Amino acid sequence: MPTNRLEAADLWAAYGVKEAETFVVADKYGNPFHTAKEPVLNEKLGEVASHFRGVRKQLRKEVDAAQAAKDKGDVAAAIESLKKGFKLGLTGYSEAESAAKLYNEIVEDGRKQVKAAGKDSAKLDELARKYAGTEVEKDVTAARKASN
Repeated sequence: MPTNRLEAADLWAAYGVKEAETFVVADKYGNPFHTAKEPVLNEKLGEVASHFRGVRKQLRKEVDAAQAAKDKGDVAAAIESLKKGFKLGLTGYSEAESAAKLYNEIVEDGRKQVKAAGKDSAKLDELARKYAGTEVEKDVTAARKASN
């Protein structure tokens, strides 16, 4: 009966690896598909790490810019910076979580402002401009329809 190789105390032995820098490609259950000691794979691994360091740095820059804009009261600029960050398509990293959290805070603040604006069309117009391209813009549209 086969055993789960990922639970082995000695993964080298479980996968028959005899030297360092050997790559084992396996499915999520640890079933081996391919084992190789190829310099190209090692180079690619370095490229991946370098690539994501750069993308994370870019995203961190956009989140910092968005936070600074929000702190100054420039919601439109904050949203624009976050949209640039979201276009990078990064998930799972702390920078991506920070971006999502900040975006949700901004949207929640906008929704409160929409409720507070009531039927005031000038305030609703201003909120529609500030929050263009977000869920708040849809809330403004709904508030306008409800007031008619």
